[in-house]
Amino acid sequence: MVCVYKSKELRLRKYPLPALTQLHTFEAVARRLSFTAAANELCLTQSAVSRQIKSLETSLGRALFLRKHRAVELTLEGRQLLGAVTRGLDEIGRCVEEIRAVREAPQITVAASVAFSYFWLMPRLERFSERHPEIDLRILASDQTVDLEQEDADVAVLYGTGSWRGVVAQRLFAERVYPVCSPAYLRDHPELLRPSDLLNQSLLHLDGGGNIWGAVDWPKWLAHQGVTGQPARRGIRLNSYPMVLKGAEAGRGVALGWSYITDDMLTSQELICPFEFSLTTDCGYYIGALEERFADAHIAAFLQWILDECRSAEDFA
Repeated sequence: MVCVYKSKELRLRKYPLPALTQLHTFEAVARRLSFTAAANELCLTQSAVSRQIKSLETSLGRALFLRKHRAVELTLEGRQLLGAVTRGLDEIGRCVEEIRAVREAPQITVAASVAFSYFWLMPRLERFSERHPEIDLRILASDQTVDLEQEDADVAVLYGTGSWRGVVAQRLFAERVYPVCSPAYLRDHPELLRPSDLLNQSLLHLDGGGNIWGAVDWPKWLAHQGVTGQPARRGIRLNSYPMVLKGAEAGRGVALGWSYITDDMLTSQELICPFEFSLTTDCGYYIGALEERFADAHIAAFLQWILDECRSAEDFA
């Protein structure tokens, strides 16, 4: 029954059809030209099949089969009805397959830190969708370690040296860390000329931001630059790296910037680096998946896309 609108009134279109179960049974008998074979296929008794066909012929007022001693043949009307029923079932079958295909679209869950998801991945996802519109991508943004063996995610952005048990990992970029602040902050603090000057600035700290970041913090960064002593001012501690960068953009102080996130911000001048001093560690960021998952074509497609994105960024730089 289909609802149609006409003259602003709701009318119901009624299809003059026999019972659909009868048509289903008719199609099986007509296709096999055997009541017995159709009964076996439909898990019915032969007498039940015969009753349904007889009822269908009665409602149509026409014989659909010529019943011979050891054979069954379609009448002219039977052949006409078989053609119509087959076309209808084929169309319904195609529609059902399309609906199932939409419902069962391949989904990939990608785990990454909140900062990576927000600053690096999200701005690029449209390009992935353009390349692979058939894949449903789910982003699991978390600053806690994701266990790929527990199926928390199909793919994960990992921090370390590139070696994880049972995981195949490909390097995305190195870890390079440098100070960042807003242009306004630097204008207001012209004395900020070298790393030792940071001891007299308001420093923004990532505090308790999870366990998938490296160990670089202000004490380690300053020590690497040969700066000793303690900051003269109380800093601001935040447990989310996006909050740290937002604080820097707002001129609240100086933050540590991870190059894969903040390089673009330097280009757009949302943030600036007050001087050319940085720290590059032996660790890096990798895209990883379990060895057995690499055979999945959709996971392989995502891995190839993200590697292409990183290479494009390097070529542009």
